[in-house]
Amino acid sequence: MLIYSFIFVVSALQTSTESIPIVGGKPVTRSGNWGIPKYPYMVSLQEEFIIPERESYFKHFCGGTLLNEKWILTAGHCLWRKNVNTIFAIIGHENLTNINPLERLAVDKIEFISFQPGSLQNDIALLRLKHPYRSSLPPQFNFYGKLPHYGMKAYRKDPCKIIGFGAKHHAGLSQDYLEEAEVYVISNKKCRHLLGYVWAPQKGANTVCALGYGQDTCQGDSGGPLICKYDGIDYIYGIVSHGLTCGLIGIPSVYTVTGPYIEWIRLVIGD
Repeated sequence: MLIYSFIFVVSALQTSTESIPIVGGKPVTRSGNWGIPKYPYMVSLQEEFIIPERESYFKHFCGGTLLNEKWILTAGHCLWRKNVNTIFAIIGHENLTNINPLERLAVDKIEFISFQPGSLQNDIALLRLKHPYRSSLPPQFNFYGKLPHYGMKAYRKDPCKIIGFGAKHHAGLSQDYLEEAEVYVISNKKCRHLLGYVWAPQKGANTVCALGYGQDTCQGDSGGPLICKYDGIDYIYGIVSHGLTCGLIGIPSVYTVTGPYIEWIRLVIGD
């Protein structure tokens, strides 16, 4: 989920990204006769830890969005200095307990685009599954996240959704259950007023701030989607990137906007 202070960001990038769910959120549940996931494209990225002479274990560290049968969209800082051979993806689950080992999918490639770990510029990455994902959902259901059209902007009067397995408070532990909450995209000018010029997006930056009423992303939510609705359709408008803390009233978090990267994404994933 989100990494929320400069010290924490630097520490995580120097070692590994820690999983520290959505603040002020509510559990995501399935509905309907089919038991269809509400967010079938939601990904839990997990790292495998191998202990000699003992069974290995897996730990959630970031979220992601499934774009097609092979590629996952996430944040650059989630994968920086990670060993691709120890990363696995769990797709379309609201509960991370008792996962079938066959549903823990290996990955084999990471793609960045001019990611700057110090400033978190271009905090976006693509992760390729080793084998194509095969969903158990009926074929009439679309289980991939939908990218916005280039230049599309969020309606600031309408809420966007955040989802994740991250902490419920700053420096808390990641959770086994997916949660969701609502936030509102605000102008960069307002964000600079709230966060200051050092932390807030600058003019022309490929980031945006979003603010909830006590609802926020937190550690372990990084890489997950900021979902905004246009004409009744949910789009992956942004990616959880960073923030100063979790869930404080009046303090927004920062998200990478996917729109400026559409051409690069399509080039990499071949879509």
